[in-house]
Amino acid sequence: MTPDGFAFPDDPERAVITFDEGVPVAIDGETVTLLEAFQQLNRRVGAFGIEGREIYESPGALALVTAHDELEKVSAGRVSGEVRLILHRGNAVVNSARDERTLYDFTTGTEFDQSVA
Repeated sequence: MTPDGFAFPDDPERAVITFDEGVPVAIDGETVTLLEAFQQLNRRVGAFGIEGREIYESPGALALVTAHDELEKVSAGRVSGEVRLILHRGNAVVNSARDERTLYDFTTGTEFDQSVA
């Protein structure tokens, strides 16, 4: 229980956000519109007390920005793929990010395909 009397879930929750060209298109495999993504994540993320500076009214936006930023690291600007978040006690932590079109071969480590350079 927080000092202001709110109780957060004890167990973490996982969320998989799928992006296509920078736009969230599915959550946990279920197709969503942009508005539905914000609404669903506001409910889910808000239940864990996750807030960001200046966006207290939209904790789902913070989760989407966190996921989008992580995907940018593996998608070379295309920002299409999946990001797995763990929501727990005031935090939205990226567990993994993947993009089928990435330039790295994750099956052999982080080997770069020189032919694409």
